[in-house]
Amino acid sequence: MEVLVTSKTSWGNSYCIGGLEIATNRFVRLMTTIGSYQPLTAPYQIGQVWDLDYHNNPAAPPHIEDVWIYRNNGLIRNIPNIINYISQNCLVWDGDFNVLFGGLLRWTGNGSGHINNPNNLPNNSVGFWICDRDLTYDGAKYYIYNRGFLQTNKRLPYKGVLPAIPVIPAGTLIRVSLAKWFPSEHVESRCYLQLSGWY
Repeated sequence: MEVLVTSKTSWGNSYCIGGLEIATNRFVRLMTTIGSYQPLTAPYQIGQVWDLDYHNNPAAPPHIEDVWIYRNNGLIRNIPNIINYISQNCLVWDGDFNVLFGGLLRWTGNGSGHINNPNNLPNNSVGFWICDRDLTYDGAKYYIYNRGFLQTNKRLPYKGVLPAIPVIPAGTLIRVSLAKWFPSEHVESRCYLQLSGWY
């Protein structure tokens, strides 16, 4: 199966690699043969198309994208303009934060987005977004969606491997995702919104 690599995020001492099946435009998450995230030596880079054989092995919804690779047949080509490819072949959310994940996100008092109802879930855990405002990096961890005077700003932790830039301009194509279910002793289990990267 031909897969376009669309994201590469840090996960401890591993990489979480996201992609799109060329034939179906289905989101996939490229796991190893034993179902772990990819090692730091993994060759996959954003914009590359790889020929891979894998088994579908979805995690708990909405994280249905996991596939376990059992054969890597090699790099096929590079997509020269990944923005055009995504825009022409994928649903892209366009607007403010309310358009994300079917409007199902809830927000903490400090502006962190999440889902928390296992009976009312989005179709998957990743997506593409054209934001209506600049996202400003706080210098430490978060990109901030500034809502203006007397309103709580929204914040997205940045998980990508490229160095953060001071501002992601409005109108930029962004990839967002939901982290896997996070259990807590104090609140219900949640999947938190995060920013994977931009194009």
